This record gives sequence, structure tokens and C-alpha cells, in this order.
Amino acid sequence: MYEIIINYCNNIKEGKIYIEPNKLNIKYGINGTGKTTVARAIKLSGNNNELQTLKSFFTDAPASVSVKPIFNKILVFDEEFVNQVVFRKDEVIENSFEVFLKTPNYDEKKEQLDKHLQSLRDTMNADKEIIDLKESLIKINDKFKRTNKGHLINSGALKSLLSKQNLYNIPRELEDYRTFFDNEDINIPWIDWRNSGDTYDISDNCPYCSEKIDAPKHTKQKEVFKRTYTKSDSKNLKEVLELLESIKLYIKADKYDELIQYVKTDTSPDIIKAIVEKLTTEFDLLISRFNAINEFGMKKIVIADITNLDEQINAMEFPKILFEIFGGEKIENIFERINNKVASLRKEAIILKREMGELKGLLQATIIESQNDINEFLKTAGISYELEIQAEDETNSRTILKQCFNGSKSDVSNIRSHLSWGEKNAFSLILFMYYSNFQGPDLIILDDPISSFDSNKKFAILHRMFKKNIGKKDVSFAAKSVLLLTHDFEPIIDFVVIGKISPDSVTASYIWNDDGNVYEKAINSNVDVKLVLTENKEIAKNAEINIISRIAALRKCCELNGYEEHWSYTYEILSCLIHGDEIRRKICSDKFECMPVDEIDRVQLSSQK
Repeated sequence: MYEIIINYCNNIKEGKIYIEPNKLNIKYGINGTGKTTVARAIKLSGNNNELQTLKSFFTDAPASVSVKPIFNKILVFDEEFVNQVVFRKDEVIENSFEVFLKTPNYDEKKEQLDKHLQSLRDTMNADKEIIDLKESLIKINDKFKRTNKGHLINSGALKSLLSKQNLYNIPRELEDYRTFFDNEDINIPWIDWRNSGDTYDISDNCPYCSEKIDAPKHTKQKEVFKRTYTKSDSKNLKEVLELLESIKLYIKADKYDELIQYVKTDTSPDIIKAIVEKLTTEFDLLISRFNAINEFGMKKIVIADITNLDEQINAMEFPKILFEIFGGEKIENIFERINNKVASLRKEAIILKREMGELKGLLQATIIESQNDINEFLKTAGISYELEIQAEDETNSRTILKQCFNGSKSDVSNIRSHLSWGEKNAFSLILFMYYSNFQGPDLIILDDPISSFDSNKKFAILHRMFKKNIGKKDVSFAAKSVLLLTHDFEPIIDFVVIGKISPDSVTASYIWNDDGNVYEKAINSNVDVKLVLTENKEIAKNAEINIISRIAALRKCCELNGYEEHWSYTYEILSCLIHGDEIRRKICSDKFECMPVDEIDRVQLSSQK
């Protein structure tokens, strides 16, 4: 049992109500009791700042709500839900896949399906050699800039490789500096330092040692050095060659030696560029296949992928014939490990396809069941619209509203402006039921949800929401903790008095506001509730009540009995008495017939009983 105490919220100074778990808790009260305040106060009970928006004006005391034990999650059906969750632009409700289709059965089958996809990804994550190779390839590949169409740009690493003269192929004029170029520990910072000294080269004296220098030779060296070497180009070249060195064992020996030899000697740029283009093409191929494996394992394949499954598996294979530069024992061992996994997955693809087909069948069955349930509800509520659920899988689903007119159906855009207030309210109720099923709250609050409907629609709506095995069988409020705040007595009549749901599933009470204090009294259907017919019969028979009231009550009994048998004559006699007319039966306007004496006697005998 939950105890809720509300203090200083709007027109409630103090109020205490109780909610029984896993039941429909009906709280009946007239307008002005504070039912909406109760709903909002419970909803905001975990947020004191928001709760203060309900603070009463007749006191300085802060608004407060005590809920014992606490509800971890509360959902309220109110105007806020109608205005913010449903009918957003052309979409009936957001998260439509989760709301309508994500059933426990679907989750179970999807989990089984996803287990088939972990093997390759686990291989990628567990194999350090593959991880290191992939990282090195990415680092090298990133050094080469490309156009939008994928062509290499002659800058950065490529520019450094294409240069005829570099750290390894030193111009004749700079041969004096070979010692510095060959020293890999200092050559890059030395180049930067050497270029920086030119700023101070303003005379025939050396800017580094102040001694006289051979001016023509020095000038020539300075021009060649400035034209040939920059810190960035030299650094790029050194880093690229070091990175290539790190993957040397994965490249065919002759291809590796050929590339390095070309870079370090005076080789035509066209030759070097052709080799680099082949090399980067194979980089892209390796990286794309490593990524395909990783993404395939991570994304948990969805139903829409079923037609592309073979294509995705082929994209993870490493055929040796595709590689001209990469080769050798180490890379071929990696290819073999991965290709064996791919071959196993290809065999499992047959099982995957069958399971995915079954899952798709389950999805379509759930769509049909949900659509039929909702559309039957809308039809019962007199709403000439239908819901259409369009879904491929979790990543691709939406809900469409269609207007039905003379047998034709048309898509509805800007839904909110097309539905009347009553249509939105009724439609929102069943959407809220599905939404609640998806959210899994501890408490569901319905704030006067049916006040705008006639009696027949009220029953149909409540019947669908709380009756088990109606509509989509796993979606209802049955056996859930629900607080129904209402000024309609019909729910109590249908569910408590007549017993259209199990007595163990519902409780009802009357709440009233007495000068700011809200009280609650349980409703005993045997004592507190009487049928109108029973009440009128008792009034008609009670000699202590004035005769006019008794006659009116007896006449009402005639109406409630449908004017059948002797009740019809009783009604005629009472009407004549009320109007002071001769006792006779009215046929039509200004036409009467005498009433048989035996009928009058029978009426008198029945009334005495």
C-alpha cells in the first residue's frame, strides 16, 4: 500500500490518499476537489523545484509531497502528454518501434541472432598483431592527402617522397653537411636551426661563428638549402619512412626495397608516385576490410540487412590476389586467420537468414496485431482515422495517420491540426497505453481521461484499457498500479458494482475537499451504491416521503422499465393524476381511449406491492 500526503499544493492544504499496488485505484470526486493537483503533485514528488510551481497562494509554506514507498518512475496521462509526446508534425508518436514492436519475444530472438555476429569482432579485438597493423596503416595513410575523388594530392608526405633531393639524396653543393643529415637524432631540428640562421646572415661573417666565409660558396649553399630543405618536409619524409619500417614485415621484400631505394636516390617522381598510389590503394583496401569486420560485429545486424548479408560477408574477406605490394608470411597468416572466420560466418549465414526471416515474420505479425487493436479501438470510439505502422527494423520505423472517408484512405500531414480535441484525447489514450507498456512505470496516473465521451464510448475505452485478453494481449493496464482520478461515476458502476473486471483488480473511493483538506473514503458497492431503479422504488414505497416525490419516483420506474407490460399503464395513470385529467390513455395528439378497468385494478395491485 502506498501512502501519499500532499501539503500546500494549489487548493489543497493537506490531503492523504492511498494507492494499492497492481490494481486500478479509482478516486471519484466532483470538479474542484483538486484531482489534477493530486496528479501533478505525485508526478513532481521527486523534483522539489518543479513542485513549487504548485505552491498555494494562501500560505507561505512550501508545497510538499510525501510518497511512501517511493515510485521510481511515474507516467501521467494529461494535456502535457497529448501536447508533447504524440502528434509531432507528421508522426503519430516518437520511438514507434519501441512503443509498438519491441516485445520480449522480439528481444529474445534478436539477442540470439546477434550472438552469431561476435566471432569476427572478437578476433579483431583480441588479436594484438591485427590491432597494431591496423593502427600503423591508418597512421601512414593519414599522411597522404586526397581530393574528394580520392586522388593523391602532391603535398605533405607525397611531396617529401617525390623530392629528388632529401635527407638521403643530398645535393652536391651541400655535401659538406652530410654528417648532420646522416645523424637521425638531430637532423630534423638541425635543419630548422640551419634555416633560422639565415635571418642573421647580413655580412661576409658567418652568423654562427662570426668568422670570415667564402661568400659565393656560402650564398650558393644557402640558396640550395633553402630550396631543398624545410623542417616540415624533412620531418614528413622521416616519419613516413619510419612508419613504413614498422610494417616492413607485412610487405613483399622486393617491393619494400624497391620503394625505399627509389626514395633515397635520384628517381623519376612518376615512378615513385605510381608505387605510392598502389601502396595507398592497398592501404585503403586493408583498412576498409578491417573496418567492415569491426562494424559488422558492433552494429548488431538488423532485419533490413538480410538482403545485403552475403555482400557484407564478402567485404570482410582478404583474397591474396588483390594485393600486389603486401605479402609474406606474417600478412598471409593474418589473412588466413580472418578468412577462416569469414568462411565459418558464411556457413552460418544460412542460419542467420532463416532466423532473420523468422524475426521479420514476428515483426510483421506484431505490426498487424498492433494496428488492428488500435484501429478497432478508434472505430469503437467513432474516430474515422486509422494508424499505419511502417517498420523494417529498429533503425527504420514510423507511424502514419490515415483519414478514412467513403472507403478511401488518405495520409494526414500536420496531424495535430486535423484532429478535434475529443479525437486527440481518445487516440492519445490508447497511444499512452502502448507508450506506458514501453516505458514500464511503477505508477500510471490517468487524470480525468474519459470525461469528454458519452457513456458507450467511456465503457469501450475503459474496457480496452483494463480488461485482460482484449486487443493486443500483452498491452493493457491490467494488473498494473493505476490511479484513475475522475468525476465520472461510470467506471465505478462498470468495474466495481457490475464487476466487469475482477474485484481483486480494482478498488474505489470517494475523495472530497473540505476547506482545503482532502479526505478519502472507500466505496462499498453493497452499501454506498444503489441502482437508480432500486432507489426510485424505495422512494415510491416510503410513506414518510411526500406524495409528489413518490409519484415522480414511481413514474421514473416506469421509464427505467421501458414502459413494458403494466408499467406502460402505470405511466399513463400517473400522468393523468399529475395533470388532473380523466384517467384515460393517450393515443396521439388530442386523441385518447378509455383504459380497461382490469388494467387499472392491476396497476393498483402492483403499486401496493
